[in-house]
Amino acid sequence: MAFNITDILNSKTRGSMQSEEGYTDIKLHYKDIVVTKHNKYSVEEINELATGIHMAGGLQQPLLLGRVNGEYWLASGHRRITAIDVLVQEGEEEFAEVPCRYKDMTELEFRMQLLIGNTFNRKPTDYDKMIEAQEWKELLQQMKAEGAFRPEKGTRTRDYIAMIMGEATGTIGTLQQISNNATDAVKEQFEAGTLSMTAAAEASKLPEEDQNAIAEAAAAGQETRAAEIKAMAEEKEAQQAAGEEEQEEQEEEHARATLEQMKESVSDTDTTKEEQENARRLHILKMLEKYYIYMNEDDLRCLEAMLEDCKRRKREYGLDDVGSTL
Repeated sequence: MAFNITDILNSKTRGSMQSEEGYTDIKLHYKDIVVTKHNKYSVEEINELATGIHMAGGLQQPLLLGRVNGEYWLASGHRRITAIDVLVQEGEEEFAEVPCRYKDMTELEFRMQLLIGNTFNRKPTDYDKMIEAQEWKELLQQMKAEGAFRPEKGTRTRDYIAMIMGEATGTIGTLQQISNNATDAVKEQFEAGTLSMTAAAEASKLPEEDQNAIAEAAAAGQETRAAEIKAMAEEKEAQQAAGEEEQEEQEEEHARATLEQMKESVSDTDTTKEEQENARRLHILKMLEKYYIYMNEDDLRCLEAMLEDCKRRKREYGLDDVGSTL
């Protein structure tokens, strides 16, 4: 059955997915509960929570679990299970057995349950939003691959994530920029709150060494303004662009010199024009190889169409493979 994005935005659907109907009560040692890689959110005020659990004599609300392939995966209660671990580490072994409720789930159903709970039932930090956006991206891509999600034509995954999280698409783009390009050191300071979302995003545009220097300064308590980091990034980009432009000019000069050599070395009976055209083609392809990371989806489709057209011409003309020429 195809997945409709409005199901997530519908409060009744969210309520049914988060209800405890169909769950079975069970008591487990907290070490037998799997805290999956999908929960990377920040947990705060754990010591205070541990004190509250100790004073109450244990958990007053059971942990919610999904039983996936025979394992008990934690769907709700990450702060509570962390607090239980604190108590046990302090020698309070009587708190190791915890009340739980579980329901059999597929991995896809578990991830949906976990994400809906985190998205709509907690007040996330900007760091949490970055994790959340990445998790939604991975989940939607998995659902698409399994045929459970069919995006509308012209609508990007980022647009769906923005709708689900109630954020602007630009904000989701900024969070993805940090997730994809920031170093671990920058992400740590972003999580700690010493780097704002804008500052972390600007830092993520810099080389790794510069990013780590900014993170180190933030960790040391130095104020790191986004505008200053942006200016640094722009200066680096300008230097890089100047170097690339110089290199491109050198390569073009080399190509021109090669063409001139070819003109001088061929006889009147040689196909000078054809050789020159082949050299020109190869030069263009070489430059594309250098700048391919800047291509967008339309550019790729255009190149793919050109490649198919060249293959068609080869078939029609009955030509043999020509090696490095077109």
